[in-house]
Amino acid sequence: MYTNTQIHKEASLSNIKAVIFDCDGVLFDSQEANIRFYNSILTHFGHSALREDQVAYVHMHSLQESLVYLFPEEQREEVFNYCRTLDFREFNKFLKIEKGLLEFLRFLQTRYKTDIATNRTVSMDLVLREFHLEPYFGLVVTAADVEKPKPHPETIEKILTTFSIKPDEALFIGDSEVDQMLAAETGVIFIAYKNPKLPAAYCVENFYQVRELLTKESS
Repeated sequence: MYTNTQIHKEASLSNIKAVIFDCDGVLFDSQEANIRFYNSILTHFGHSALREDQVAYVHMHSLQESLVYLFPEEQREEVFNYCRTLDFREFNKFLKIEKGLLEFLRFLQTRYKTDIATNRTVSMDLVLREFHLEPYFGLVVTAADVEKPKPHPETIEKILTTFSIKPDEALFIGDSEVDQMLAAETGVIFIAYKNPKLPAAYCVENFYQVRELLTKESS
């Protein structure tokens, strides 16, 4: 096993039936894309660029939550309307697919159900198409598909219910406090991706380590 794979608490992966991914920070390094996206909106409305704490917030939360967080109430309707005119493809070119992701998805394809639980909304389908990832995922649940986005449990509960999967039969790979809170709320096994500060069953730095964990448990 890779020596920098950290185990925070024991969790069996032998009964796993589904692997669920967060998007930003897991499927993609999206920090530059997110910063450019929100800074373009802030600049358009005469505001300063994102502060460090704001960068952290928009990384974890839905577009609607982020806009409410960033803009005063009197501007929000105008901001929401402006965002509907934006072409997300302008910012998607700054997304960087995580190393080893495609190889890992091919490994999972015939062994586990693979799904996405994300606080993205309409941009998620576009991203999957642009990066040719659509064939790899069965169910994609975004903030637009639920009444309450992450960390409310509805996102993952929808996946579990759809496939009749128990929480301890699902593995959720996330990178933020919101993801960790979601895992705790739903009881799924949580893998912290590139964030060793998060309480998790396992903490990994890449998808090769996740594959090794699954392979070891199934052997």
